[in-house]
Amino acid sequence: MEQPRRTAFSWWLLKLYRQPAAFFALLLVIPSAAVCLWLYAVNERQWRTQEGQDLLVAARLAARIIEEELTRTREIADAVAGRPAFTDAFRRQDRPALTAALRLLVDVTPAIDRVMAIDPAGRLLAEVPARAAAEPPFPDPSDQPPADGTQPVSGVYLRDQASGEKVVGVSSVVREGEDALGVLQVQYRLQRLSRWLEKVRIEPAGFLYVADRQGFLVAYPFQLLPGKPKDVSGWAPVSREVSAQRPLIRFQQGHPARAWTAAVVAIDPFGWRVVAQQPDAAMLQPFRHLVWSFGCLLLLIAGGFGSLGLRWARLHRATLRLVAQQARLLSLSEQRRLMDTLRRSEPKRPNDA
Repeated sequence: MEQPRRTAFSWWLLKLYRQPAAFFALLLVIPSAAVCLWLYAVNERQWRTQEGQDLLVAARLAARIIEEELTRTREIADAVAGRPAFTDAFRRQDRPALTAALRLLVDVTPAIDRVMAIDPAGRLLAEVPARAAAEPPFPDPSDQPPADGTQPVSGVYLRDQASGEKVVGVSSVVREGEDALGVLQVQYRLQRLSRWLEKVRIEPAGFLYVADRQGFLVAYPFQLLPGKPKDVSGWAPVSREVSAQRPLIRFQQGHPARAWTAAVVAIDPFGWRVVAQQPDAAMLQPFRHLVWSFGCLLLLIAGGFGSLGLRWARLHRATLRLVAQQARLLSLSEQRRLMDTLRRSEPKRPNDA
């Protein structure tokens, strides 16, 4: 009869079968641990992706709020600048008529702090409310929006040094036909915009801020010292190039350095940038709590299976000992039977007759 061929795999399997602990670890413990690690890595990556999408949604919502609010303010200024009576008063540089029109604009729009009519040479024709004699007619000229209206919204600048309040200028060109007569410029209070942005929450430990095109903070959720707007052009979410296809960036920040994920959305008409960011540790905290809960449950289940496995291993070891003992007894019995057969088969000697 042809004996079955013994392959290397069957030899190692038989060897492991004779060692219950190694057999149990190789066929159950190690594959289960590998599957758990793989599932953890895959789900962590998916969790990061989902949290990044949540940051992006928050940044887009804030950008939409800012764009709609400032666009609405500019549309109000355009409506005033487009009135024939206002255009005529602007052409004639009629200060009383301009002042009356500007006062109406301030009265009906609470978010507007100040309105100015400026000619193409940058001279102030009318202003409501009027500044005190000791005050300069404008803040720092480097912070002012251009008088030609090429930029619809300026960068952030101080309303005055005494209050330290931050404002932006929203400009509307005053035209008569194809000719530009000057600019109608309103100062928009950023406090109103900050109150809208406070409603956009990033849980559990994220926050949202806005920077203008020069890299100065427009809105920030934490208290800053009063004075000139803070320059954040060196911050990673503000300094790095982003695109609509890749709006998420990861960077190190703080002392000690911590890993952060940020979603950056550009407001193209104004050149502003909205940043929603959150530390990775806080972002992954709910996921790790969930994994810890499942891990405790799996440990309990593994403990039960381990107890059953140990009982199986002891029974398996006892069975193997019994089989080995029976194999030795069978071998001894076969040897005795062979010896008896050989003695009976030997020929008798003459001297024995």
